[in-house]
Amino acid sequence: MAARLEHGHFNPYARDDSSGVVETAYRAAFANTRIAGKAGNFEHLEAGSVSESTNPFKFINEFYEANADLLCPRSRDFNDVKSMEDSVNGYNESAQAVVKGLQALSQLHPFITVAVGAFVVVITLDLSRRDNDRKVHAIKLQMQDLMTIFFELRHVHNSQEAAPDGFTIADRLGSLMITIAKDVKACGSACDAYLKKNLLAKTVKAAKYEARLSDFVTTFSDHRQKLEMAFALHTTLGVDAANAKLDRHGAALQSIEEKLDMIALFRKLDTPREREIQKFIEEHGGVKACLNNDELLEELIVKTGESFSRIAGRDASKRSNDLPSIRKRLLKELMEDVDETFARNMVLFERKLDMQSKQLTETIQSESDHIINTLLSGAHDRIIDPDLQKIWKDMGWKGSVKARHFVLALHDYYTDKLSKHNSDPPTVDRGSLAVMPPPPRQPRSAQSAVFNMRRQDDKWALAYINAAYVQPILEAVDDDGTGFVSVKEVNTFVASRPEGWSLPTWIAYWAVGMSSYLPFQCRLSYLIVSRTGWQASISHYKSKIYGLVQMMFQTLEHVLPSNRRAVDEYLFHPSFWRIELLLRSTRSSSSKILSDPDLARITEMYTTAEEERLDMSLQDVNYELDTTGTVSLITGEGRIERYVFPLIYLLLRRHLKVMTLGCKHVLDTEELATLNESLVSVLLLVDDRVQNLEAVFKQTHLDVQARLGNFAFGIFQLSYGDIKRVPIQNSFATWVDEDENTTKEVITPLLIKAKISRIPLAILKYGIQDGFQSTDYFEFEPDRLRWSSHPIQGTWTGHCSRTEGSEVTTYVLRISLRLSADQKQIIGKGEDFGNTFSLAGRISRTRTGYDFEFALVEDDELSRTASGHLDTLTNTITLSWSDRRQKENPEEPYYRPIQMRKTPPSLLRYRYTPQRFSEDPVRARWAFACSAALHLAQERLWSRRFFEARFRERKRFVELSTRALIVTMGLTPQKPLTSIENGELEHLRRDLNPSEARFYQALCEFEIQKLPWHPAWGCDWCERRITKCRVLCIQCMAEDLSDNIDLCAVCMDKSPSKRGFTHDISHDMVKVEETLHDFHFAQVVESARATINRVKGIFRTIESSTSLDAEHAHAKRTSLVEDTRQEPTCVCCNRRVSTPCWACVICQRDTFVCIDCDARRLKSMPNGPSPGHKLNHSLIKVRDASIAGADATTEERLSILQQRLVSMEHKMAFSLAAIDAKVEERLANLEHRIEQRLATFEANSELRFDTMEAVLRQLVAQTAALPSAYAQVVKEQLQRKSLPPTPATSPRWFYNV
Repeated sequence: MAARLEHGHFNPYARDDSSGVVETAYRAAFANTRIAGKAGNFEHLEAGSVSESTNPFKFINEFYEANADLLCPRSRDFNDVKSMEDSVNGYNESAQAVVKGLQALSQLHPFITVAVGAFVVVITLDLSRRDNDRKVHAIKLQMQDLMTIFFELRHVHNSQEAAPDGFTIADRLGSLMITIAKDVKACGSACDAYLKKNLLAKTVKAAKYEARLSDFVTTFSDHRQKLEMAFALHTTLGVDAANAKLDRHGAALQSIEEKLDMIALFRKLDTPREREIQKFIEEHGGVKACLNNDELLEELIVKTGESFSRIAGRDASKRSNDLPSIRKRLLKELMEDVDETFARNMVLFERKLDMQSKQLTETIQSESDHIINTLLSGAHDRIIDPDLQKIWKDMGWKGSVKARHFVLALHDYYTDKLSKHNSDPPTVDRGSLAVMPPPPRQPRSAQSAVFNMRRQDDKWALAYINAAYVQPILEAVDDDGTGFVSVKEVNTFVASRPEGWSLPTWIAYWAVGMSSYLPFQCRLSYLIVSRTGWQASISHYKSKIYGLVQMMFQTLEHVLPSNRRAVDEYLFHPSFWRIELLLRSTRSSSSKILSDPDLARITEMYTTAEEERLDMSLQDVNYELDTTGTVSLITGEGRIERYVFPLIYLLLRRHLKVMTLGCKHVLDTEELATLNESLVSVLLLVDDRVQNLEAVFKQTHLDVQARLGNFAFGIFQLSYGDIKRVPIQNSFATWVDEDENTTKEVITPLLIKAKISRIPLAILKYGIQDGFQSTDYFEFEPDRLRWSSHPIQGTWTGHCSRTEGSEVTTYVLRISLRLSADQKQIIGKGEDFGNTFSLAGRISRTRTGYDFEFALVEDDELSRTASGHLDTLTNTITLSWSDRRQKENPEEPYYRPIQMRKTPPSLLRYRYTPQRFSEDPVRARWAFACSAALHLAQERLWSRRFFEARFRERKRFVELSTRALIVTMGLTPQKPLTSIENGELEHLRRDLNPSEARFYQALCEFEIQKLPWHPAWGCDWCERRITKCRVLCIQCMAEDLSDNIDLCAVCMDKSPSKRGFTHDISHDMVKVEETLHDFHFAQVVESARATINRVKGIFRTIESSTSLDAEHAHAKRTSLVEDTRQEPTCVCCNRRVSTPCWACVICQRDTFVCIDCDARRLKSMPNGPSPGHKLNHSLIKVRDASIAGADATTEERLSILQQRLVSMEHKMAFSLAAIDAKVEERLANLEHRIEQRLATFEANSELRFDTMEAVLRQLVAQTAALPSAYAQVVKEQLQRKSLPPTPATSPRWFYNV
């Protein structure tokens, strides 16, 4: 037998050269229903009905006994850390044994197929992962322990036999099998989603993830208990025996439940790094505190050991610039509901399970015809193809053979076979496949392309199976590159051929496809037709990928500004320059290859069918390749170099459609980041393949780099070793299709519009984001609440405060409440200027009103709750918030009581304060009533003044909030708010309706999203993230353009010294307004250097002419104008420019922009010197006319120095004269204004003195007449009333009258 015997029985785990084949055959022997037809119906087999050697129950029992330590159900002690770690570490081995045993057992008892099938595909998919987690393994161990209970069925020979109660075990467990299958899939999806998170995301949200995952352990434990009870009840031991067994199992389960504490186990399985991170978070105030502090967040990321770029979801070179993106992603992760995450992942996971199940089924079917022979025969009998089987047998080969010997024997065999039928030597027969029909549109198999063609005479193909083609055939068959061909590799190669193809045809395809290794004289007679064979196929895809990338950069010019940042980060992702390395290192096929048109035709057919197969598989997973395991599911068996180019082409074609939709619709910021993940998964498999080849090639003591250059047309050569981004070598922009029949498509707005109409929006994972999602409060309108008169129902508003950074922000809070249908709970919605929320709680009656409390639905990890009291006398609510942070920050304004009233949110701005009300209640109420009535009247009448006021508020809120957000996010350039502007923004937040404020806040974030971002760059001076314009020094730049000095617009005149560069402000600087991709980088730098040299020459000529006499200067100027065809004038203001200024790098003719127009962002004049100039064109700074660099000679330097001195002298004289004139003008104006002021003062003084004198005279006269008038009045009163002549209170001056 192929497998050795151990301890007197068959052991399928025996390790020898053919162990893999035996394991596969054994799995197929008990996994294919077709075997039942040969060996009899397993369900009705009884002891003795078949021979001992073919009794399937005997095999199952032997397999179980041989692997009893892996398959026996056990109760695990979760307190024994060492035991659990051993179990977790041995997970892969035990899982494989359980899968093999359950596959065989399910054929004996088909009713468990549903549950076993789900378990097998989940575990098979899990075993293919590159990354795994011990906590996930602990969960899967519980799943595995559940499934091992099924081995109790090895004692049951007939699952259709009824128990004493009249039920069969299949009837008893049918519904439970469906439930187990569903829970197994759900667990697999949850673990898959958990594993795709980075370490920091998993750690900061560990409590929620672990709590949700531990629920599966409880579920599996319940299922296990039900199975054990069912098996015990079904045994023929009688009721008493069954009860005794149930008692034992019950005690065992009770013991398990007492020990089962998965959360505690998770803590024990934490890695030292995870423990350190958790301790750091606890010591620094929790997750939110660490995320909101830049220093703590940066230290936290360092502790994870992961790169900043991976956590941020993009490539970046400076840590501090990634922190805002990392914080945003982690906060979003915290707010995301775990169940929603698992449910969203379940859609993709089920698709992967379907593909995995389909592949397992096809593998089983393809191997089923060779089961018996495989178990009992020699090595050659395990080969599928009869020709190869005969060769293997005649040569006496065992499990493997040297690849070169295999190819030569293959050549000799077919040569001898041909000579028996035809004495002529093998020649190419062009008519051999002339009657072959065209390929079908849809492939039927996931493993091979289907071609409806008759088998033809293979004489034409034998011409390609000779010594000249040894190397390409060797690489086609030798998958692992070891130089040896095994039985498994031969069968894999044969099984991968298209249906209907003979083996010689399949070998000929690979022989010619790989023939680029041969000397030219060996291939001369065959090199005519192109795009055939594997090399022609990958050359074809290479051209198509280049074309797609170029089309992407054309489409980039038409993408909406709101999507530009996401698309830029997608195109700047490292996956793109990794793809460029694969393309550049792959040797293209010659323009003439393969003279045989028949071979060219079948090559084209095979390529088309393979592309259709891959496309259909990608559609099954919605083009989302989240892991390398998913990529393997898509491609099937075979080396990644066979599929990498078609796969990348199909992915990029899909991604281009998403980009095209971005020209019309606003996309979610995560949409394109997900697309990068698919490319990364493919490239990770490429890295694995390179590592495997490196290990093989090193064993032969060869130069690995050189060997990779000759392997698979050098596709991996540039992907080996210390690879890095080298923009100067990037070939995306310089590539030109050599096919003369290919026309390059020019992307225009009309073409994009036509394409968008044909692209379904369903290809977007997150949908379009064109609109703002407002909150609907229709259910809380008074008309909708008339069915109940409860006082708490309705909309309540008040002012709430919270600390943001170092400042306290006060804003309007809105909460709308209503009672549930049973009037026992309250439900509602709420919002502020930042977010919305839903709530649910309960309410109770008190003596003075109602007490209530509620919690926010789908809240983040803070678990925010609120409690309050409704005072029915004053109709006010006193509300207090609380969450987990309250104990750490009890003085936080957010936790202070809030007074809320039923004032409409838009009218709260007019409501009086308690202080105003206490001073004058009537006036306060009247002012509120009048203002509110005026507001409502203007709103209903659509008053222009009303809308103008709202427009001003919106514009001001967005402007101030955007500037504040830029500072908060660490972007540059910044314009911080003044204290007055901060007060104005605070006033707007206090006044605005929360719905309006939230919309304005969304507009602010949208403005930030539309900013021109520069991925992966930060300012080398202020170290902030650069937006708007980026300034590059073309002198402080590496030769390969991989590094340079970057500055923002604010720090343009600074001189940083970093990374070996010493920057000086006199260096030539290029300013770019948009992301400078590697696609354009080399071209822009080269054009900038040429432009600055040419422009400086113009200005040097102009400067030198100023020192000559007028006649000579005029002649020089005339010559200059003839040479340059224009005066150096600004394209924006049409005025003459002088240094310093800007010169355009993009425009064909010399285009200048003065400093003032550039600062004011003026557009070019339509009738100016360069009407086609745009604001997003790259500009180079022309500081002076000097020659920079080492190219200038000593005489040139002296001449330039003289010119600069003359120029400086003229500029100095002109500046001094201008200053003198300005000083004299200002002094004259000052003297004139002083004289005017003095004259005005004199005139006003005289007028005032005269007026004062007149007033004094009038006062004196009136005073003098007063005593006599008073005396006369008194005298008259005395005479009339006979009163005493002089009152006692009369003034003293009265007696003198």
